[in-house]
Amino acid sequence: MVEVRELIGIMNDWAPPSFAESWDNVGLMTGDDESLVSSVIVTLDVSEETVEKAAGEGALIITHHPPVFKPLKSLAGTDVASRIVRLAVKRDVTVFAAHTNLDRAPGGVGDALAETLGLTMVSKLETPRCKFFKFVTFAPADAVEGIRCAAGKAGAGVIGRYSMCSFETSGTGTFIPSADANPHSGKPGVLSREAETRLEMIVPAHLSDMVVAAARNAHPYEEMAFDLIPLENTDSTIGYGAVGELDRPMSPDSFAGYVAERLGIGTVTVSETAPDTIRRVAVMGGKGRDFIGRAASVGADAYVTGELGHHDYIECPGDMMLVDATHCATERPVLDAIRNRLAASMPGEGLVYHIQDGLAPFRVINRYS
Repeated sequence: MVEVRELIGIMNDWAPPSFAESWDNVGLMTGDDESLVSSVIVTLDVSEETVEKAAGEGALIITHHPPVFKPLKSLAGTDVASRIVRLAVKRDVTVFAAHTNLDRAPGGVGDALAETLGLTMVSKLETPRCKFFKFVTFAPADAVEGIRCAAGKAGAGVIGRYSMCSFETSGTGTFIPSADANPHSGKPGVLSREAETRLEMIVPAHLSDMVVAAARNAHPYEEMAFDLIPLENTDSTIGYGAVGELDRPMSPDSFAGYVAERLGIGTVTVSETAPDTIRRVAVMGGKGRDFIGRAASVGADAYVTGELGHHDYIECPGDMMLVDATHCATERPVLDAIRNRLAASMPGEGLVYHIQDGLAPFRVINRYS
């Protein structure tokens, strides 16, 4: 048995809630993070059947799509969200959602789709500006290394492929301890001038509280002076979708069949126009119509996503090939990514993982078959 908070901690380290869009609803939907579970159900959507299965197996449900997306005024309704929440509470089932934060996380929805399609040289398709701070504190020179290590272990000082990045300058600090103070140096009521080092490290916004706490714990002063200064830096590993290269060029027809095969679906819908050869491919799990222009701007020969409409095909820029592989099929690869990450982070715990396939909530009938 494993405490739910351990599993949620792994998910939040990977896809922090701060990555989510402001309109989104992520995190615990129902249940208690102190509860114990023996298995995990990973799914794209929560149904009443999913809740019953979780109750019978003592499982935590990790879902991509939040069962509660819009605020509920009451749980007495007959709508799907109300029914699911009522049942989950009644059956004491914990439900956790990772939505747009998982879309944007490194190794998240877009990266998992790119990996399934065998793309190489992969980068994010769209990298929105992410919030960073510069953490600054002041300490005696002999204490700086301990503070830097503590802050670094908490997530500060990471720039691209480099860690423990920092900058130091020397100066003089002044202070007057009060009669009730317990100063590291100096005397109460007397102005003290001390040689200090200014330490600076970059910090992602979602880790700033942990970095400050870690630095404070390693700091020798009774009161740690510090700044959190907003920065304009971006992180190329955080963002939506992905773009990469096929290991061999394909014709449009061959590529369409390849996508259908790799995603395990019978058919895909493609645009009438397409270049002669497909090599550079952009992908976006789920509903990706808003990123068609972005895919064209990065030189994609084809763009694979879901929920494309009539006018998307008509207005597609240039001769880029559009491939609608459905919302569910383009997001399903992330379910395996979730399971694999949890299993790798908790080896030997004996948890059982169930993947509930994201099946489209509709079916296509060929009247001529």
